[in-house]
Order: sequence, then structure tokens, then C-alpha cells
Amino acid sequence: MSKGDDGTEALPERANEWLRYAGRHVVEAFRLQLPRRSSKHSRIRRILDRLPPYDAGDPAVLLPGHGRMASITMDLSSYRLLLPAAAAAAAGAKYEALTELELSGAAFDEDAPGGGGRTLGAFVSYCCPRLRKLDICFPRGLPQLVIRSETLEELRLSQAEGLRTLDVAPPSLRVLKLEHCFHDTLQLLLLAMSHGDGVTTTGKVVRIAAPTPRLEEIAISHLVIVRHPPRLDIHDRAGVRRLSKLHLYMHGPYCCDDDGSLWLLENCHGVEHVDVSLVHGSGKRGASGGLVDLTAEGAAPFAKVRSMVVRATLFSGGHLVSSLSALLSRCPLLRSLSVRITKREGLCGLSSSGAKCFCDEVATWKFHQKFFLGSLEEVTIHDFVGADEDMDLLTLLFESSSSIRKVTLHATAEPPGGYHSLRPMMGEDDEDYGQEATEIKLLNIPSADGGCWHFGEAVYTWTC
Repeated sequence: MSKGDDGTEALPERANEWLRYAGRHVVEAFRLQLPRRSSKHSRIRRILDRLPPYDAGDPAVLLPGHGRMASITMDLSSYRLLLPAAAAAAAGAKYEALTELELSGAAFDEDAPGGGGRTLGAFVSYCCPRLRKLDICFPRGLPQLVIRSETLEELRLSQAEGLRTLDVAPPSLRVLKLEHCFHDTLQLLLLAMSHGDGVTTTGKVVRIAAPTPRLEEIAISHLVIVRHPPRLDIHDRAGVRRLSKLHLYMHGPYCCDDDGSLWLLENCHGVEHVDVSLVHGSGKRGASGGLVDLTAEGAAPFAKVRSMVVRATLFSGGHLVSSLSALLSRCPLLRSLSVRITKREGLCGLSSSGAKCFCDEVATWKFHQKFFLGSLEEVTIHDFVGADEDMDLLTLLFESSSSIRKVTLHATAEPPGGYHSLRPMMGEDDEDYGQEATEIKLLNIPSADGGCWHFGEAVYTWTC
């Protein structure tokens, strides 16, 4: 890297030289990573003072009007990125061969007056006629993304915190992934200082309006602290087979339906695989007015779900089994189930704002839905500690299915306080006793006598 007159590295200027060279000569791939640099203002100061996401005096990284690359990957470390203007696109600015575009840490200024149509959406829609994959991570200054592309197959947005509207019409779209987008960092900062309940994102929307017959995977996750995430407006869901990174905020059989996860489960009727986090949270997520009973009479089953991965977080004793049984009761044709239990010490009670949890009013942990899983064949439980609730979960599964062929229990490396792992860190005699106690519990599980347990060093398996 060369040095500027002030002794700082002239990073964008050198990057622009390479971009111009690559646009003329490179056919396959262009990769650029700019090192992090000190800024005139801290990120918190920028947010509080509503400053642009870049230093006004810094030069920008300028993408030329033409390029021959098939793949562009750039990590800009919060430097501003200037794309070809809409007028340039109309005049023939093209990246004819570009099929993959990955941008990380790019700062935009699309709200600035006189921007000349230099938007990411316009560039993708009009300059990249063969683009198949778009991956945008940690963008700044991107209030909306409107894409009209006939070829786009994969769209991933991550940490797009200022995004208000995503409006995409790609008939070839197969994969849509949105991770921790649409929140307002200023609200998060104010919330942290005021000890509030959550961040509201009212008025924001994800719109996939065009027919997308090839759409097969949707992964959407929001910050736990965000209340009322953006409204989902996804018209064509018939082909969706996989839902990932969903979050269901559970209180026994009751689910807080405010982030679109339950809506996706109930409206993507062809889904076969589900990856979901069950979170037992207190406060407003437990307000009775926003809860849906998963076991309500007439609730339609998730009829085509064949495999499910569940990550359970912040469940205290008794709550996990009641919540999981409510969810599983909607999956009658489930074949494979994997459960990972983490952060067991979350307590049901007062939130930081002093609001009572819904579970304090209704004994939700006493609920156990009776159901039958006639197709369930394989069960895996990670972070198994041999606690009573672990045994209750196994008992529930064995009682609900006569078709299980294999159960695998993986011990947790660091069991939380109050629980015993499969191999406790004790003296030799105590270790033998702890192991024996766990084995006895497993051997005494009702309905498991049709198979055989195999006790290993860190893994227990049951086969039939």
C-alpha cells in the first residue's frame, strides 16, 4: 500500500487502481480486503449524532462502470462504496459476466441528495444481468434494497441494521437468508441505557412479491431484543422445503407470534426440514395478549415436516418439556429430531423491567400434550447432563413413538451449576456413582425396554 501526503495509507485510491485494472483484465475473480483503520468518530458517536457511516473527508472505493469478473468479493471495513449511477447503467454500464457479488462492511449513502441513483438495488438490477448470488454483510447507510433481477438465485443479508424495506422480485430465487437485520442501533443504545423491554421495528417490511416457484429455503433470524420485526410479505411459498434460524418464544404450549417464525411454519405448507430455536423469555414476550396456543383445537399440523433441529435456550426446570411437546404435537410425520439444550439456568420470573412472566400467572410447565409420532426413527440430544428434565424429555419421546430405532446422547463438556454430566469431574468413587446413577435412570425409562443401551465415555446410545 502506498502512503498519502498526510502519512496515512491511501487505501481507497490503491483499491481503485486495482479495480480499474481488474475491470480490464480479470475474467474470473476479484478479491479485496481493506484493513481496519481508525476513524474520526466512534461508532456510538456516529449513531447518537446521526452522522454518515463514513468519514466525510475520506475517499471512496469506486466501482468502475464496466467489469469482466465473474466473482467480486470485497471487505471494505466501513469505507464508502460508490456504485455506477443509474444513468451510467442506462448508457451501457455492465458487469456481463458477474455471477457472485459479496460485500462486507461497505458504507453507502443512498439517502444523500444528489446521489444520482447510485443504489445497490439499481446496480444489481440493471448492471448485472447474470448475477446469481448476492451476499451483503454489515452494510451501513442502506435504508432500502429494491431488486428486480431475472437471474438472482441466492440472497443473503446479514447485520443490515438500518434496513427498512427489502423489496425483491426475482423469479429464479431459491434461497433467502436474513440475519439480524432491520433493527435500529440508536434504539438499542437507548434501550441499554434505559433498561427497556425491546426495540420496535414497526413499519418495516420484507416483500417478495413476484412469483418465485423455485424458492426452497428461507432463513430468518432477528435479535432477541427486537420486538415486532418487519412484516413478511412472501407471496409464493409453495416450493419452500427448508426453514432455518427460526425463533419461537415459548411459555409452555403458548408461543409469542411476533417475529414471523410461526407465520412461516403455518404458511409454508411444503416444508420438510425445520431448524428452530425455542427461547423461554420473560417480560413483554410473555404478555397474554400476544400469545398463540400451539395446541388449540383445529390447529393445522405441520404435515410434511420430516426432520427438525431444536435449540432450546433459557429454560428452567419443567418448561422445556411442555414447550417441546406442544411443538412436536404439530409434526405427526417427523422422522428425525435433534435437540441441543443450552443456558439452562435462565429463570422464569421478573424481567429487567420488572414485568411478570406469563408463566407466573399460568402454570405452563404442567402442560404435557399427548401426541403420537408414528414415523420418528432417530433422536439426538446434545449437551445432555442427566438432569430430571433430560429424563422427562426422553420419557416423553419414548411414550409418544414406538418407531424409534436409535437415540444418541452427547454429554455436555461443561455442565451448568446444579446438574451432573455423564462424566462428572469428581473423585474416582464419586465419578463411578454419578455415572451409575445416570445409567440407572436411563435403564428405568418406561417404553425403552424394547432396545439396548450402550454406555460410552461421552456418548450414550440406544438402539432397537
